[in-house]
Amino acid sequence: MRQVITTANLIISANGGTTAAGSSIGLTTEEDRRRFHQLRAKSDLILIGGNTARREPYKRTPIPLYILTHGKVRLQPKNQLVKQFMMPVADLIAEIASNFPPIDSKLPINLLVEAGPKLLLQMVEQGLIDNLYLTTNLEKDGENKIAVDKLTGSFNLISSEKIDSCQFEYYKRLA
Repeated sequence: MRQVITTANLIISANGGTTAAGSSIGLTTEEDRRRFHQLRAKSDLILIGGNTARREPYKRTPIPLYILTHGKVRLQPKNQLVKQFMMPVADLIAEIASNFPPIDSKLPINLLVEAGPKLLLQMVEQGLIDNLYLTTNLEKDGENKIAVDKLTGSFNLISSEKIDSCQFEYYKRLA
């Protein structure tokens, strides 16, 4: 069984919303997108929930995409790198550790969690997130709010940087 390092990435609005007009795209900036793609480049696979799959553009991904959902999600056109799972999230992490195709069986698996607030908070509460990258767009308000204190409460703030209209924060899970 390989080690799985979980890194979550989330953008929120000034009022804690995770979406604007139903999608996180309305909150992003050029710098946020650059950092987002840097995280993806360091990852082996992406995990999202069913709601994120239905609302966000996951028709193509550069790495495998795992969807944790209660019902089938149809992506059009079909993403050839998608696998869907219906199980508890901790069981899915164990499945990844045991069965994700190894590049090198000694290297950890870098799992990027791009889930919405419901799945992300569930994973945080279960201690399943190791690293958290949180971007706050200070100029926009949104809907689908998340309790930021619940999200970050079990993490140490490692770095914080303000660039233009965004605050970029990096957290590591408390030991």
